[in-house]
Amino acid sequence: HVLTTIGPDNSTKAVLPFIAGKGALSRGGSVALFAMQEATYLGAPSHVDLTELKAPGLPTVQAVLETLRAEDALDEFVVCKPCAEARGIQAADLAPWATFGGADDLARQAAGHDTTMTSEWGPGDAADRWDARQIPSRPEAGMVFVR
Repeated sequence: HVLTTIGPDNSTKAVLPFIAGKGALSRGGSVALFAMQEATYLGAPSHVDLTELKAPGLPTVQAVLETLRAEDALDEFVVCKPCAEARGIQAADLAPWATFGGADDLARQAAGHDTTMTSEWGPGDAADRWDARQIPSRPEAGMVFVR
């Protein structure tokens, strides 16, 4: 389960949650993604060209999505409806593989996976520092926050 808030305004970081999802595929798993804030644009191809979003040495967001979909490893891609609507994104703008959702969907996704990875940046964050730490959400599972 990957929660992301990074959008097309930061191409290098926007691809990283998708690469993490591709990592699940390499281990025989699948991924559910939840997009909030600026990341809502990633579920609306009419608002952003996913073939242009990439980090040096990594595939584009579009290429990773195609791989996940071809391998049936994308459980779902949920776009936060209030976040999207605040940015002018409507249901008609969503990709066929994306759906609108809310906090209940986020909770459902988290409950259905052993690990949640969240990727977000805020004002004053170091641009090239990623710090991962395990924080248990249930005794049998962990939550990884990547910042």
